[in-house]
Amino acid sequence: MTPSLGPPIPKTEEFIGSQIPPYAILSHTWDVDEPEVTLQQLLTSPAPALYAKAGFRKITQACALAAARDSLAYAWVDTCCIDKTSSAELSEAINSMYAWYRGAAVCYVFLADLKPGTAEDLERDLGRCRWFTRGWTLQELIAPREVVFFDKTWACRGSKGELAPLLTRITGIPERVLRLEAELGTFSVAQRMSWAARRETTRVEDTAYCLLGLFDVHMSLIYGEGMKAFARLQTTIVQSTADLSIFAWVEDRVPCPLYAGMLAESPRQFAACADIEPALGDSAYSDFAITTRGIQTEASLVQELDAQGRLGRTALDTFCHIKGGMMVGTPGQLGGAICSSG
Repeated sequence: MTPSLGPPIPKTEEFIGSQIPPYAILSHTWDVDEPEVTLQQLLTSPAPALYAKAGFRKITQACALAAARDSLAYAWVDTCCIDKTSSAELSEAINSMYAWYRGAAVCYVFLADLKPGTAEDLERDLGRCRWFTRGWTLQELIAPREVVFFDKTWACRGSKGELAPLLTRITGIPERVLRLEAELGTFSVAQRMSWAARRETTRVEDTAYCLLGLFDVHMSLIYGEGMKAFARLQTTIVQSTADLSIFAWVEDRVPCPLYAGMLAESPRQFAACADIEPALGDSAYSDFAITTRGIQTEASLVQELDAQGRLGRTALDTFCHIKGGMMVGTPGQLGGAICSSG
């Protein structure tokens, strides 16, 4: 954590548990042209070297805002408040990130590609910002109690509460989630996945790791496992919930394979799941078990007929609702080869 009061170059302090003071937190996209300021650089680099880095200004601006705007003595910035040379600290940080953003007194969102302008300009330009395309910033929008947006000149452009209708149109996240009027657990797994469907991460594993807080689960980090990380995330979610909508994803590969596993390959396959709601009542759900052969559960199968009335594919009934409609079984493109009734 970085004190926002004192010398021009912020100093770092470490707090644990109940000792953590009120703090601001920064949300931003990492500079693609120049590396950000790391913890080691902040601690050891001479002042001129730090001043020359564009990322250093984000740190000092966050500290200045915390002190002047919100009377906070500390600000937390991911680039320099995590020792990324320590795999143990990085793992703890990623697994704790959602809680850290939720615990902040305020979150400052710095939009480096948002030009100054009017309210009408903001309506047009906000959704074009790179910040809305990144995987990590999803939880940074949802978790904090207060979020304030700043353009490239660090001019305030509005808060999450003030901009909630616009943010919902941009992200597909319901207003009551943005206003913290509803618990995330009341939304289906498929719907929460849909919020990440059009977001990207630099490292493929982070597609999964950036969603841990959204589903209140924890995982070990294995950089190098590639797409297996997202499969591992889904099995971890399966072990923590009986929500069958996790299997309601839609195959997006062309040509569509004849058979597919029960788990999606990426969040993008949940893009069409924004209106899926969990069914009410426990009778719709069965327990899951992760076995050496896959996922074991009991569920109904829905048989579909083609236009000539002939038996078509058999799909898993995921016991969920399409918002505003009837209970449906949403097929996740599951072939009979991976389903059994035994």
